[in-house]
Amino acid sequence: MIMTAAVFPVLRKHCPEARITYLCSANLAFVAELLEGVDEVIPYSYTSGGGYGDVWKIGRQLAKRHFDLGISLDPRERVTLMKWITQIPERVSMEQALGWELGWEKWFYTQDLALPAGWSYQEHSMAASFQQMMRGFFEDPSQEFVPPRLKPVAPDQEQWVEALLGKAPVPGKKIALCIQTTSRTKDWPVEKFCQVCDWLAETYGATLYLTGIPAHRERGKAILQGMEHREAVVDLIGKTSFLELTALLSRMDLLLTLDTGTAHIAAAAGCPVVTIFTFNSPVIYRAPGKNCVGVSGHLPCSGKHICIGPSRCPKSDCVDAVTVPMVETAIEKLFQETA
Repeated sequence: MIMTAAVFPVLRKHCPEARITYLCSANLAFVAELLEGVDEVIPYSYTSGGGYGDVWKIGRQLAKRHFDLGISLDPRERVTLMKWITQIPERVSMEQALGWELGWEKWFYTQDLALPAGWSYQEHSMAASFQQMMRGFFEDPSQEFVPPRLKPVAPDQEQWVEALLGKAPVPGKKIALCIQTTSRTKDWPVEKFCQVCDWLAETYGATLYLTGIPAHRERGKAILQGMEHREAVVDLIGKTSFLELTALLSRMDLLLTLDTGTAHIAAAAGCPVVTIFTFNSPVIYRAPGKNCVGVSGHLPCSGKHICIGPSRCPKSDCVDAVTVPMVETAIEKLFQETA
């Protein structure tokens, strides 16, 4: 969702007075409401692979709104039919930014947008691909990437993060860490995290903020136990709401993270990001910000449409290939560039 939000700066540039409505699944509506450029969010709740009754119902409801333009960022079958039922006069699809092309569905759109000439989605971030396709729709020759942004932090969240940062008023860097994902094949060994955390404390006098959901507590404890500089760590795992997390990230000097949604939220909050990648492409899935980099072993079998997937690959090569010096070098370089 954050990567597709790269279309909003272009829409706002060319349609400054437009009212932009984001139609999204109900479980992600709270994220869509935070995106800069979105005026309204309509959640839907039909089940993927389920019947078409809800698709028809939502389509007829949307038809009463008389939208001028419908943009399908990920035009699956039901979204395609919903837009057609809605009878929006101009309907465009943008699936090529995701690395695939429509079949019969393209006949239900007035335009199936293409990537710019000579543009390979494998050589650019997905966010950049979406943005350039949107520019192509408006015949905008601009090339500079404009990152999607979150709306300003609410006053109560700002007060919360001010109070939190006031508890550790040290002059060093403020660094957040995301240490675990929902897919263990994207995780990085605890002992490597320990080494990097101690290096950050020693090199930058950093205060380290561990973030995550309650299920990440055991891994957080293991990292703390393996560190020499535990005094540098503020353990926030399972202790923040989503809005508090976004407020925290907006005030950090860096997020060191695994390949997960937190990287993209941080980028949209304006935080520099270093993401550790295993089997996914660090180019395509890099967080959509100007100061965001990916660290990867760049194995020939990794990357979109190349990796056979962790469920079928018994090896850990792509995890082992990411070393502590590689991560430290990426952090050093990013700090030099943002100094």
